[in-house]
Amino acid sequence: MINIDIVCPLFNAGKYIDGLIENIKKQEGVLVDNVVFALTDGGDASVVKEKIKAAGFFYFSVTPEKFSHSLTRQKAIFDYCKNDIVVMISQDVNLLNSNAFYELVKNVNDKVVYVYGKQICKKKTIEYYIRKKNYGNNTEFVGAKDIDSLQLKAFFASDAFSAYYRPVFIKLNGYDNNHMMMNEDMYYAKKILEAGYQKGYIATAVVEHSHKFKLRQLYKRYYQTGIWFKQHPEFDNYKTTDTGMKLALYVLGQAVKHFNIPVLFRWLPDMAARYLGLKKGRKAVKYN
Repeated sequence: MINIDIVCPLFNAGKYIDGLIENIKKQEGVLVDNVVFALTDGGDASVVKEKIKAAGFFYFSVTPEKFSHSLTRQKAIFDYCKNDIVVMISQDVNLLNSNAFYELVKNVNDKVVYVYGKQICKKKTIEYYIRKKNYGNNTEFVGAKDIDSLQLKAFFASDAFSAYYRPVFIKLNGYDNNHMMMNEDMYYAKKILEAGYQKGYIATAVVEHSHKFKLRQLYKRYYQTGIWFKQHPEFDNYKTTDTGMKLALYVLGQAVKHFNIPVLFRWLPDMAARYLGLKKGRKAVKYN
């Protein structure tokens, strides 16, 4: 039995909280000592609070103005977790199997200090094909020696379903107190590889995780991603080995192969929203 803590940020989580609590409680092979929900105030927070209390779990409140994907998670791990292994999940993740946590955390130790699991979509949307490309069937471990060959891909990670080795997270000062609204996982993956540790992708730890973005939402998401990369120029030193064009063509090829008419109609505006959003975001931030 592996002792773990769980951290999960919540916002307007009323439609997720029941399933989330049920899925956490049904996990086998791990002993969940502490579930820490970082609950952003507003919306249906009062209802969610009552359900968390009834389940015997813990939450701390965050104002919308102070919520941060990096700092809120860092606070949860620093201040409220106790075990060496901390599992990170998103509120909209569906734990399909009762061994999802165990498959993920059994790979975490003082050398492999960060791992993330496989994410799948059930509906054959564009996201389905993208996840199929990004989350393969083989478990892989990456160290500093692999950066030259993998380039930017070496730092790919996802806190939607991940696990941290807490002693090293504390030793390395987490996310360095940087406020980030995305890609804190990628930032940390780079830190640990450069510090001589390893990260792992665990293909046997599977969750369902999907979004349904409108084109405007998709554009905004990639616009924010472009801003993030502009704010973190240290990533400019690495090449993109799997280019956006390659991914776009892969999705198109899969859609043609499966004669997926909805994806074929959506493909061009979807890819354009991603490309233009990223490009505009990179240009939005200027430094003196």
